[in-house]
Amino acid sequence: MNRTRIDEQGYGKLSKWLHWGMALMLIILISVGTYMTGLEKSDPSRLQIMGIHKSFGVIFMQLAIIRLIWSRINGTPRLPDVLAGWERLLSRAVTSSLYFLMLAIPFSGFAMTNFAGFPVVLFDMIDMPILFNKNPKMAELAKQAHGVLVYLLITSIFMHIAGALKHRFLDAPEADVLHRMLPLKRRAQ
Repeated sequence: MNRTRIDEQGYGKLSKWLHWGMALMLIILISVGTYMTGLEKSDPSRLQIMGIHKSFGVIFMQLAIIRLIWSRINGTPRLPDVLAGWERLLSRAVTSSLYFLMLAIPFSGFAMTNFAGFPVVLFDMIDMPILFNKNPKMAELAKQAHGVLVYLLITSIFMHIAGALKHRFLDAPEADVLHRMLPLKRRAQ
């Protein structure tokens, strides 16, 4: 797809599917992760929920890698020319942080599990490779990083949504970028 067509039409179907599918997965992963951490260690459902959380975390990381590769191959629409320099810079920074965090969070969870002396097992069927040897201090560090990174992700998501809504409802019509990712008609200019 050439650059002009990407800019005119916005994101393609695969990009939109990955965006919204991963957004839904993130909501579920964060919700389940929050619920799981609130359970008593003796709760019999805790390990089962943790296994499912880890399995979907592995799938999410694979989707993030696919999404990153696809965006590099397929390209993305340019930001509207009417945006100020600081808005362009902030948009790029938020987008970069989202991609980084979508990879770093599942990686830190994977590392936390390995450092705790366990393999990550995909749906109780497939043992993922062990990347790190048991190290309780590193397990605790990875656990803390995992939690901090989730809060940074929530902040980045909020900024991402706020920026799209600002351009849609508060800025000039030509600054609207939301239509590129939604199946909505572009507002009249």
